[in-house]
Amino acid sequence: MKRFLSMAVALTLSMATLAGCGSSAKTTSSAPASSKAAASKTASSSAKASGKTADNITIATNLDATTPDPTIVDDNDTVWKLEMVLQGLTMTSDDGTKIQPCLAEKWDVSADGLTYTFNIRKGLKFADGNAVTKEDWLWSFDRAMNAKEGYWIFACQNIDKVEAPDDNTLVIHLKAADAATLSKLSCFNMTVQEKAFYDKNGGYDNTFPMGTGSYYVKEWVRDDHMTFEANPNYWGTAPKTKTLKFTVVTDDDSRVMQLKSGDVDVITEVPFSAMSTVKSTDGLDAVGFDSTACKYLVLNTTDKVLSNEKVRKALLMATDKQQLVDMCLYGYGEPSTSYMPKSELYYNTDLKTVSYDVDAAKKLLAEAGYPNGFDIEFLVRSGNSLYEQIATIIKDQWAKIGVNVTLTTLETGSLLEKETAMKHQICIGSWSDDIADPSQLGGYLWNFDASQCFYTGYNNPDATALYKAAETELNDAKRGDYYKQLQQISYDAVHLVNLFTVKYAVAMKKSVTGFEKTPLGAYRLDNLVKTE
Repeated sequence: MKRFLSMAVALTLSMATLAGCGSSAKTTSSAPASSKAAASKTASSSAKASGKTADNITIATNLDATTPDPTIVDDNDTVWKLEMVLQGLTMTSDDGTKIQPCLAEKWDVSADGLTYTFNIRKGLKFADGNAVTKEDWLWSFDRAMNAKEGYWIFACQNIDKVEAPDDNTLVIHLKAADAATLSKLSCFNMTVQEKAFYDKNGGYDNTFPMGTGSYYVKEWVRDDHMTFEANPNYWGTAPKTKTLKFTVVTDDDSRVMQLKSGDVDVITEVPFSAMSTVKSTDGLDAVGFDSTACKYLVLNTTDKVLSNEKVRKALLMATDKQQLVDMCLYGYGEPSTSYMPKSELYYNTDLKTVSYDVDAAKKLLAEAGYPNGFDIEFLVRSGNSLYEQIATIIKDQWAKIGVNVTLTTLETGSLLEKETAMKHQICIGSWSDDIADPSQLGGYLWNFDASQCFYTGYNNPDATALYKAAETELNDAKRGDYYKQLQQISYDAVHLVNLFTVKYAVAMKKSVTGFEKTPLGAYRLDNLVKTE
């Protein structure tokens, strides 16, 4: 995602009014009511004269969804699927830089910046045909605001109360003026969901929410596939393909093979080493989409060895990031110095790259009391060739300073369970923004209760105070300074080894057009078509 200073201007209080415009048990949602008007729009306008547009497209991804509850979900793959189903008052633009109206057609902001009044589109329906009511809005916001165990409380912790005078008006009262309010309201946990559907299914354990997005989840077979159907009651222009099937193929090489054999139409998370081969294959194409995706080494600072800051700095100095980029990314990324992506608003350009220096790293280890190095365990997600490659290179690099790395490969769920319980020493972390503001990543990193500082266990009260100050600061320069200080704190502490930013690698048949991912990672698939 790109970040521009104009984003902060767009969110200031001068913006008084804006008009215009995301077990192997089987679960099936209730069938939506039919809509002739919507169905008539599903035919593709881009079909060739000699062919027709397919009704179905199959997309192979590396991971299945986890929990579909937007208040507690904590993985990109599920979030990006939720954003196909759920919508909120605002949304980000396709290029990820601006805030646009979504279910709210326009809004007014009080002079003191504490009250936002949203005019909601009339006649909104959920995908199952039921009307969106003020009760649904109030219930959805109440869940988000009271999800104390949720990672995304940052988006609503400044909300004092929400009122709904009628089905088409929502009034949000803030505790303090906040420049990022409209951006936070675009977050996936701030979307409207159907309360009756939630109650009927007893929650979201095995069922995706019913929303107002252009698609709804018709079927979900865990660890196998998820089928999305075009929403016949969608308020906007209906998507061009009726059915999208996401299959789970955890092994990277297997996804490439399935694309080459024609079993699937699109694959995501393509190994960078395979991009040129796929691109040169007749009938196939490969694309690297701009992103805010960052990769890190997550260091558990509560571990006896890693609690020593000199040890962490030695590991950073022993990490040759350029070699990682050259060997792993094949031109689809670059080394990073901050926990923020370069395109992020308030990125700290003063942070200097730490040089790869084996001798200096050995000296630091000796000062820390480890002149002969030490043993350490590195947890690696199975089936992910990029992560396996990173870990193997790191093992070789750190061996030069006497650090003996044991690579332990775990299935994704088991690895995340150990990481959440802080029973890891080192693993690979990944981040991609979901909103056009640094407050989301800031909240994940500096609101310790949310994720134990990205599962590093690094608890810095000064950083927490800076983050809270940034949340309520309306002066753009001061807000930017707070975020630059936070990046400096992280840079000095080395609780994360910032590795690189990376593009989203996607491959598809040349007969498929209209596949889009925003720099935030969100799928924009309403124009996705396959010509037969």
